[in-house]
Amino acid sequence: MGYQWLIFPIALLFAATAESSHCATDGVPIVRNISAIEEDSYGVPGLSHITIAGSVMHGFKEVEVWLETMAPGAGTPIHRHSCEEIFVVLKGSGTLNLASTSHLKYPGTPQEFRIFANSTFHIPVNDVHQVLWLILFIEMI
Repeated sequence: MGYQWLIFPIALLFAATAESSHCATDGVPIVRNISAIEEDSYGVPGLSHITIAGSVMHGFKEVEVWLETMAPGAGTPIHRHSCEEIFVVLKGSGTLNLASTSHLKYPGTPQEFRIFANSTFHIPVNDVHQVLWLILFIEMI
């Protein structure tokens, strides 16, 4: 009897997912080769940015996925966004400078956070931030 209550919500979830999969991404291949996607540096020395999936290029409504690599010593300019950002650090280490603006007219003194391989961090909406890349560990085989 208890399993019926579990199966029904799961069935509803799959039905809702199947219905929501019809969005404005016509023409976007399901599987793509990241090596074939154009990269950009946006004028930042040591930055490689690839938009894997995005609203402008692919018609996604509320999500963008980027692949970024930074050379040792590289960093982003101080900036902010009108959306959240979530990062997953695969290799290397660095520093996140984050100044909360959620309750202030101007950003305050930034807090400094250490970021490292296998860590994740998020940037709240409109918070001023900068990512500085200190070390990129390269595995030699």
